[in-house]
Amino acid sequence: MDRIPNVYRSIVADVVATIEKPLMTRSVREYLWGYEDPLLHIFKKILPEIVLDDQIALFGSAVYLFAYDTYLIKNGVGRSSQVGVIERFNYSTSLSIWSDPYANMINGTDSTVWHPNARKDERFYAYIRDICRSVYLTFNETRRNFAGIDLYHYTLPENIFSNSTDNQGFCMNATTANKTHALRCLPSGLFTQTPCQHFSSVTIDFPLPIIASNPHFLDADPIVSNGVDGMHPDSELHRSFGDVEPRTGIIMNGSRRLQFNMNVVNDSSISLLSNIRPVFYPMFWGSEHAAIDESTASVFRNFVVIPLLILTILKYLLVGIGICCFIAVCIILVVHRHRKQKTTVDSSSSAANETSPLLN
Repeated sequence: MDRIPNVYRSIVADVVATIEKPLMTRSVREYLWGYEDPLLHIFKKILPEIVLDDQIALFGSAVYLFAYDTYLIKNGVGRSSQVGVIERFNYSTSLSIWSDPYANMINGTDSTVWHPNARKDERFYAYIRDICRSVYLTFNETRRNFAGIDLYHYTLPENIFSNSTDNQGFCMNATTANKTHALRCLPSGLFTQTPCQHFSSVTIDFPLPIIASNPHFLDADPIVSNGVDGMHPDSELHRSFGDVEPRTGIIMNGSRRLQFNMNVVNDSSISLLSNIRPVFYPMFWGSEHAAIDESTASVFRNFVVIPLLILTILKYLLVGIGICCFIAVCIILVVHRHRKQKTTVDSSSSAANETSPLLN
């Protein structure tokens, strides 16, 4: 209600009071791509200057907007570590929606590419458009024989959404998204989407109280997961990851996993919400997954892995042969020198014998 002008608040409160239940059941398709909301349908008739559409969709307008996003990326010429790194996003080198420059930084790639010669000690930075922020993955383990190819397994760290100094720039009033208000940080494991997700059906600035997290509140503060029944976090099932072939930097297998929650608050101005318990209510979680298929993996093995393996074997074989040759040459030189010294001694002895007197 804070974002609604005073002149309309009483009208909104009266209409909302006609609702019998605060929750409704909708299909995933309706959540993502839209459904006709009964309240907006009423408001569209009585407040046409504010409500433009009676459809609600979490990603409906986002898909339309994302289609017009522009990326300027580096090609890595002269510096292979910069392959795919985002130079500008929508003609800007940074964002402007968060409360400090660090939070507004655009780091890394778009998460679909990585540079050759990946190392275990480096972070895999990526800008995630869905949540309007940059994140990073860290090396977890080497996964052997994925489709016959050894990969580096990078995962989203446990502290990526923690309530820490690094994430302070993402703190803000989760209801109004007004950066001039006193900042309020969410519990660890939660990340506000309020500045990123806006309600496009109305003319006033009406950001949605959407909160992102790992699925099943993985790595979240227990106070968050304890407020909802049915949460069973599992790192293997609910953590985002990327499996990278280290020599080429190709991402062979990966999943981007996110859960979207509604920040349900107590609102004394709305009778329906006046006695409700504040909670971060899970709406749904999704996993965007991609993996190399067997036929492509076979081509990669035959034309990249096996030739590189042969080159590696030849390299060490040639080094071994070189060492053996060096040792052999050293032995030959030592033997030759020893024989030469022996010959010199023998010659000296013979000369001495020839010049010595026959009689004393």
